[in-house]
Amino acid sequence: MIRKITLITLFLTSAVSFSQATLEHSYIINQDEGSDQSYFFNTETASYHYTYDTSNVLKIYKEDHSIYATLNLPVDSGYNVNNLQLFTDKLFNSDNSIEFLLVTVNATGVHKMTLLNEKGDVLQQFGDKQDALIVKTLSNNYKLITQKATYNSGLYITKKDVYALTGSLSVNQVKDLSKSLVAYPNPVKDVLNITNPTDKTGDASLKVFSATGKLVLQKNIAGNNEDFIKLDVSGLQSGVYIYKINDVSNKFIKE
Repeated sequence: MIRKITLITLFLTSAVSFSQATLEHSYIINQDEGSDQSYFFNTETASYHYTYDTSNVLKIYKEDHSIYATLNLPVDSGYNVNNLQLFTDKLFNSDNSIEFLLVTVNATGVHKMTLLNEKGDVLQQFGDKQDALIVKTLSNNYKLITQKATYNSGLYITKKDVYALTGSLSVNQVKDLSKSLVAYPNPVKDVLNITNPTDKTGDASLKVFSATGKLVLQKNIAGNNEDFIKLDVSGLQSGVYIYKINDVSNKFIKE
């Protein structure tokens, strides 16, 4: 008995001595089960962390976890936050304030996309678009592509709008934005195409949760070298689902 206690004591002492992670801060967020409503992002000069909860309050924290900004997201009655995208400081405007896209959705699958700044000011409306991508041209200009997919008479029809942007991105921001998840068509009937945010070499899995947080689908995507991951969702019931790859998540609607 004495020998066993000695071994346990030595093990615990060793584990503490070689610990490499130091807890900096803990966050408690009221959120829908299965959804990831917190994320880190970089601007050109600093790193931030944001959270938003079921009351549609967005909080942006500095790297030292102090509050940088708190704002109420402008969510219309009957709509819920679908996702937040493209946090940048110099892509949409040159005033160094943080801007981002808010995408909301109602129970029938109608989306609204809005460009906001860190004060909560509405800078631009993009209509009923569902997702957005940033692309860089060979002439070093940036384009914003917003898209919406609809199902009509057995066909998915995707509308894309391309906007010219006057701003730019730092190297760190390019890496962050390349990790974003976009899926099409959305709403979907059979097969969902999801952008691959991984480095395409390490372990990764794709998980799909119901609106109540139940895991309903899981797919191993380790070593997937494709830009898009195909996911068969034909067996799911109609409704809103959250899909997640590692620490990045988004939502889709199953028709």
